Amino acid sequence: MQLARTASAVHPRRFGRGPVRVLEQAAPEVSSISDDLKLFATTFAAGFIFVTVLFA
Repeated sequence: MQLARTASAVHPRRFGRGPVRVLEQAAPEVSSISDDLKLFATTFAAGFIFVTVLFA
């Protein structure tokens, strides 16, 4: 079986062996209950509306 397209690496054995990149330090995420509560409320409301329309 042959692939329909060529490999994206110049040399397949060198794939993924590029220079090491130093990433910027990401800001620590602050866990907030209000965000979780908003997500829960939105999901609950969407489900409630979906079921109401489904039964109507």
